[in-house]
Amino acid sequence: MISKVLKIKIRKFKDIILRASKILIVTHQKPDGDAIGSSLAMRIALCGLNKQVEVSIIDTLPEAFSYLPYFFTVKDNFSPLDFDVVVMIDCGGWSRTGFFEDDELNIDWPQSLIIIDHHAKQNLSPGLHIIDPQASSSAQLVFYIFKEWEIELSKNAATCLMTGLSTDTGSFKHSNTTAEVFNIASQLMEKGASLGKITQNVYLDKSIPQLKLWGTTLNKIKQDRELGLIFSIITQRDLEKSGATMADLEGVIDLMNTVPGMKATMLLSEREQRLKGSLRTEDPNVDVSKLAAVFGGGGHIKAAGFSIDQLG
Repeated sequence: MISKVLKIKIRKFKDIILRASKILIVTHQKPDGDAIGSSLAMRIALCGLNKQVEVSIIDTLPEAFSYLPYFFTVKDNFSPLDFDVVVMIDCGGWSRTGFFEDDELNIDWPQSLIIIDHHAKQNLSPGLHIIDPQASSSAQLVFYIFKEWEIELSKNAATCLMTGLSTDTGSFKHSNTTAEVFNIASQLMEKGASLGKITQNVYLDKSIPQLKLWGTTLNKIKQDRELGLIFSIITQRDLEKSGATMADLEGVIDLMNTVPGMKATMLLSEREQRLKGSLRTEDPNVDVSKLAAVFGGGGHIKAAGFSIDQLG
């Protein structure tokens, strides 16, 4: 359930929105289902308050989520002077959006920054922080916002939120799948969200290039029995050979993480001059967010990530 402190912050958020003229919604680079679904659901909520709203993500969106309403309205750039309020979803700092670093921002912009997130360990930009590490996803927090603001959940909003809820719980398999998550999912389905449609698009539909890339990833798996770790790495060359994109890697780490007896799983991927690491575990005694933090990253106990400059 939502805490009293979060309820107060959500009401303050509404007061800020009601005074706003134009609102920008941003999220992190390499957006996942929670980042995209939560951002589009928030767009629906704010448009319902008769506000001018734009969603901007500085990356190519995975086609698997193209079934989402308003997916094709998302832009990859914006003019700061066009907006007075920014809502940052599923990330806590500007550096993760790819648009600016905090020290590059004009001190007078934005007039208000609202951060909605469920990640505990991160470098937060100054603003109103609506953060709950106990929440399964940012979608869960946006669901609470709909409820607190007494905005009717439409079928479109329910579909967006169900996407975020499903993807960040590993299709309701991860340990963050609580009774409250199932309760919210039930309410979303009553409003018209189709779990079958989400499952088909996100988890089942696979292109031939994606299957080739997954095959390469699995073929390159290494195992460290002493550490209880399995890992693999994907290079730009692997992408070229398979004809796939980085977005096609989505989901393969969860398949890697099914190897029994392992404490953790790591997938490294080469992205221009940086190396991205994704970490997963189902071991109740392992916190992969601590490992990610060593490399300047963060995330959850069971799912985390980091990004570092490549050497040489």
